[in-house]
Amino acid sequence: METSFPEQPRWFCIRSKPKRQHVAASHLRSLGIEVFNPQLRYRRSTRRGPEWSTTPLFQGYLFARFDLLPFFRRVKYAFGVHDILRFGSRWAEIPEGEVAALQTAWSHSDALQPPQPLAVGAPVILSGGLFHGIEATVVALLPARQRVKVLLEFLGGLQEAEVDAAAVLPPLIHPLGHPLAV
Repeated sequence: METSFPEQPRWFCIRSKPKRQHVAASHLRSLGIEVFNPQLRYRRSTRRGPEWSTTPLFQGYLFARFDLLPFFRRVKYAFGVHDILRFGSRWAEIPEGEVAALQTAWSHSDALQPPQPLAVGAPVILSGGLFHGIEATVVALLPARQRVKVLLEFLGGLQEAEVDAAAVLPPLIHPLGHPLAV
């Protein structure tokens, strides 16, 4: 089995240890390696009401740009790194254009926040207070009072309720199709 090592810096996919993606990214940066670890920022429901949270776009994976031969051991055994991804005898190289496109989308901040528009008829989840975790449908938007009128199933029937707009969250779906924990 012959493994080829590229001679110039290229982007590689790095698999991190579970829940250590940020540690791996930080340590690789301290070694002078360019790292790209895109994050999503979203509001999640808690008993105290909505809170902002971040999650990696690619759970358990990040991108690093380095010369494979001189940096191989430093990267492979860095804190938080599980391995450098490869398929058989080929290293998982990421085309420069693909990483550049992602970096352009994330160029303004550390974490990208997907839009969460509310519209009449949209399904939502209520957060905090009496109605925490209940699914509802938007009936009316009341922007002047920063409130939303929703239709929900409560006490055995459909009821309308007026709630604070900040306590209304769209159903959380990860961009890759996986539901996020509520």
